[in-house]
Amino acid sequence: MTELIEVARHLLGLAMASHWLLLILFAAALIDAVFPVVPSEGMVITAGMAAAAGHQNLPLVIAVAMAGSVIGESICYFLGRGSGPALHRWMKRQERRQQLYEKVSAALHSRGGLILMTVRYIPGARMVATLTAGATRYSFKKFIVFTFAGVTIAYTYVALLGYLGGDAFAHDQLKGLAFSLSLAAVIGLVVETSRRIVVKRRAMKVTGA
Repeated sequence: MTELIEVARHLLGLAMASHWLLLILFAAALIDAVFPVVPSEGMVITAGMAAAAGHQNLPLVIAVAMAGSVIGESICYFLGRGSGPALHRWMKRQERRQQLYEKVSAALHSRGGLILMTVRYIPGARMVATLTAGATRYSFKKFIVFTFAGVTIAYTYVALLGYLGGDAFAHDQLKGLAFSLSLAAVIGLVVETSRRIVVKRRAMKVTGA
């Protein structure tokens, strides 16, 4: 076990000092926006730690992650715009997707800015929201503005988690990564729990009325 931990530390150190880290980060953020199977947050945290160690530049890390995400989400938008009826049929295959599609579709045109900025914090919802925005012909100019604002906040926060973890555990990068990932998970859990409580209370008020 000790040997495995040392190997992990060595690999993490190599990744943080690699000249390819920013390119990999860009690709991860782009792919995550289109196919949410690559957790780009972990890459951003690692890059933030690399910045704390002096291997990377923190503003550049944030900018690269933002660029990848904005491009990826724009791709999703145009995929949705070009496949409206087909997208609707795909959404109907799962009840949860269908419900999310209907909610997002209705909310986009009433409070689109807030939806596009906050939907990335709901697991699996970002891709549905960006596809729906395209399918419902939501203004692309507004889409870009709110998406840019959303990724700026999201990736600044995640990169800072990595930076703080790397700074606090400069003597042990593996512990720093574990700390940053754990902190991100706890904050995400608190946000999601709070959101569900608010939604439940609103539903109870509507039922009571």
